[in-house]
Amino acid sequence: MKILAIDIGAGTQDILLFDSGQNIENCTSLVLPTPSRVFAKRLGAIEGNVYIRGNTIGGGALTRAILQHIKKGYRVVMEEWAAYSIRNDLDEVRSMGIEIGERPSSDAFQDLEICEIDLPLLQNFLSRFGEDPDTDLIAIAVQDHGVSPKGVSDRIFRFGKMEDMLRKDNTPESFHFLEEEIPEYNLRMKSAVRAIRRVSPVSVLVMDTAFSAILGCLDEAVSPSLIVNVGNGHTMAALLIDRRIEGLYEHHTHELTPEKLEAELKLFLRGELSSQTVFEENGHGVITLRPFYGEVSVIVTGPNRDLFRGTSLKYRYAAPGGNTMMTGPMGLVKAARYRMMYGA
Repeated sequence: MKILAIDIGAGTQDILLFDSGQNIENCTSLVLPTPSRVFAKRLGAIEGNVYIRGNTIGGGALTRAILQHIKKGYRVVMEEWAAYSIRNDLDEVRSMGIEIGERPSSDAFQDLEICEIDLPLLQNFLSRFGEDPDTDLIAIAVQDHGVSPKGVSDRIFRFGKMEDMLRKDNTPESFHFLEEEIPEYNLRMKSAVRAIRRVSPVSVLVMDTAFSAILGCLDEAVSPSLIVNVGNGHTMAALLIDRRIEGLYEHHTHELTPEKLEAELKLFLRGELSSQTVFEENGHGVITLRPFYGEVSVIVTGPNRDLFRGTSLKYRYAAPGGNTMMTGPMGLVKAARYRMMYGA
């Protein structure tokens, strides 16, 4: 079984070419800049008006580069699918000074095409190192807030959908979608599949990056465990008891200090932290299905995991397959193998 797993974060895209016929330590892995940063650099090299077309990708660095480009006095026009990279509410995108529509007929515009999954480029790279890029499945992890109804916060919408999934099935392996199962509101996930479909008929599985990281830590967890992914944008914590997720906590990493993180995690475990409190702090939410009052094993991953150094918590860093950067891809592989084994 061969699986190409790609976990796209705000800073890096972490890639694993998993081959069940090899030890995991011998499987090819890559850590590359996230697409948003790549396209931000390309935009920064352009002087003049720009038309941006292509897929919905993670905004981040690209959004900042676009706003800087507009500050320089240039026009930025985006195709609708591409514009969802900036915000899920297109009226909010327009309020930033970004135009949305077809490419202007004027020759004064330069084109920038954006795409989150450049499969031909990756396959060519792997081939040059003697790897066979043909796989049984491609697994992708992105962070997708979903397009919320007008007037509903995308933070509340995102966490509400995660809570719905949790109450339906709280096994970590279940938090994934095959291509035909992706909800209509998850445009970024759908866009990633579209990018693959243009060049490959291989089956595609997608996950949210928060859950791929949690699942990637699972083999290192004992019951009960608190798994925390401290990402560049979001911090997600999951309480696991008997290999089931009994609670979720999601906040924006930049809003957290070591002291605040420790205090809220302790309240979260006991079921004493409310979603309203987290939301009012500019976070997403919290739910504790099964409170726990004793000692838990704390496993930490993510690019900002050193935030835990300022806490008094006892913890250890996750390193699935001996690699701290492969938490997300390993979670994708686990979800894919689970789906292949058990089906729908």
